[in-house]
Amino acid sequence: MSTPPAAADFDSAVAALYSQLHQSTTPAALNAAAARRTNTIHDMHTYLHRLGLELNNTAHDDGRSNHHLANPTQQSSCNHTLPPLIIHITGTKGKGSTLSYCESLLRNTYGLTTGMFTSPHLVCIRERIRINGIPVSKKVFAEVYWTVRRMLERNCHVMLQQQQHSNDATADVDDGNSSQGSDQELLLPPLPTLPGYFRMLTLMALYTFAHHDGPKVDAILLEVGMGGRYDATNVFEPHNDNNNRRILVRGITLIDFDHTRVLGSTLEQIAWEKGGIFVSNKRGKIHGNDGGYDKFLIGHEEQQEEEEYEDEERIGYNNTLYVNGSNTPQVANVLRTIAREEKDSSLLQLVQDSYLDSIPELNFHATHQRGNAALALAICQHAILQYQMQQQQQHCYYRTTLSNNGNVTKEQISAALNNTFWPGRCHTLTLPSSDNDNQEVSLKLRCDGAHTPISINACINWFQSILTSYSETTSDSVHKVLIFNCGHERNPIPLLHTLHQSGLFDRVYFSRADFERPSAMPKQLLDEWRKEEILTIVEPMSGEECATVNYEVMCNTLNELGMTTSSDAAECDGMTKRTWQHTLASIWKVIDLYHSSQVVEKKSHPSTNVDSKKVVVGLKVVDAIEDIKKHQQEALREVNGGKASVEILVTGSLYLVGSALEAVGWEEGESEGRLSIH
Repeated sequence: MSTPPAAADFDSAVAALYSQLHQSTTPAALNAAAARRTNTIHDMHTYLHRLGLELNNTAHDDGRSNHHLANPTQQSSCNHTLPPLIIHITGTKGKGSTLSYCESLLRNTYGLTTGMFTSPHLVCIRERIRINGIPVSKKVFAEVYWTVRRMLERNCHVMLQQQQHSNDATADVDDGNSSQGSDQELLLPPLPTLPGYFRMLTLMALYTFAHHDGPKVDAILLEVGMGGRYDATNVFEPHNDNNNRRILVRGITLIDFDHTRVLGSTLEQIAWEKGGIFVSNKRGKIHGNDGGYDKFLIGHEEQQEEEEYEDEERIGYNNTLYVNGSNTPQVANVLRTIAREEKDSSLLQLVQDSYLDSIPELNFHATHQRGNAALALAICQHAILQYQMQQQQQHCYYRTTLSNNGNVTKEQISAALNNTFWPGRCHTLTLPSSDNDNQEVSLKLRCDGAHTPISINACINWFQSILTSYSETTSDSVHKVLIFNCGHERNPIPLLHTLHQSGLFDRVYFSRADFERPSAMPKQLLDEWRKEEILTIVEPMSGEECATVNYEVMCNTLNELGMTTSSDAAECDGMTKRTWQHTLASIWKVIDLYHSSQVVEKKSHPSTNVDSKKVVVGLKVVDAIEDIKKHQQEALREVNGGKASVEILVTGSLYLVGSALEAVGWEEGESEGRLSIH
């Protein structure tokens, strides 16, 4: 067992989470973690059992005693178990926003105490674990990390000792369903004593929600980390008529292309991964021998589109599954098939934006949030209906009396939705001028963590609506700046093409985030891209009105072009041009050249007005913001003594958005309460 530091405080907990104890940083470690991905649910149940956490029943979920664990959690008391209501959300776009709407509805409208687990964090790791919408305190975070870690280390050691003395194959806590095979049968690397980063944070969140006091948690809201089927959060079973009295309500937001290297290259395959949260008897059906997507396809290839269910048929049904109605018919069919395979235990409801039509005076920051709010409302109304039914049976789990006995008005719902705030999504901050006495220039930071083609389009629409409001309300000159980065595992070309073709930006920064997730995939550098390959993606996206591209002119021009940098930061912190940010800038220039008269004989292609845009490469976000402030005087001079506004859009990556928020000193507070551990 590893030895904790003498000061088991918040800083040492964070340092440990970022160390090799929980991070896979070498190719061998990354490959070992990837090999266990399909075994995640089995692994998580093993860890949860070592923590004494009960998941699905009023007694321990497989009927076994915890007496062999060191300091086991007392599962017999209603005060020492996980909360009775679970909301589980996956999807590609809007997971966090939908969950935040759910949180606001449950807390502000129905009076429940909430515990919410999301990812990634923007500024501080505590953001991932929230009580009543606010990050837990440093004290609680540190206490739960060191408690969970010590229990995992101690109980793993105890169980290994028992195994050595008994030679009992079940002593390694198989947690049920041996049909999935042992680690040896699946040729898996050994299960680590301490789980990886996201698994550890998931365990910490669940442990916090089970043991938090002042207040106690009534409802858990979980956001899937990646996919859903093999995600560490996918450990709860739906309500049944037997021992499991816990309510589980599941929803899927809009599905788009993301994490395609892991989840698949088609929307249908991605939908199958995410639809895994709809499965019951997960440990029996989801594991290393489950056959994967290929097995799912057998028998479903010629499936015809089913007629949509009517909403009225869902009301009151125990295990209704909720899906954003804007998903494609193909995605909906995959999810419906998964629901159908659960036979009579689950039904699927597509939730349209019109679900909110009866709610008055809604005011969303961006129009695309309407679909997320509609999904959240449908989920919460179903959850509350089930909560009321359980309270009528006088189960001690359901200890909190709902506000107004759950009879809320449409105006209360409207207020809860309008007051929802989710950091880093359609998030606006006003920045101080570089000259505090200068009131002639207004700087606004607009942050949105969009990182897929659909979300980038929504982000641009949001930003454009802000610019439109300027033209309608003021005569100020507006200078538009883009700060962009995206993960190197994603295809940046559609994102950059959409941003470029918006024609909105006067200056563009390709900046580094302060932190990025470890990845086994190498970054593609500037000299590894063939310009023709970029254009094979750009050309179809640009319509059929463009004539032949002069590749020779374009490539010669690219070779002559250097990356334009700020005169105040020409060295880019001593970086060479062999960086991911220079790759992004190169793609931007290829797109720019493609749409310029120098390369393309235009027929009727609309002008994008981007030929003279300035591109700054390689600065950290904090330095990019300072560079923008230095150029505000240029904006002021251009309007001859008038007023100017500088609008800065930060997008492409939640990690980049987090770096921007940290750069301007934004942070959240700490929630009240403590851990009650006996």
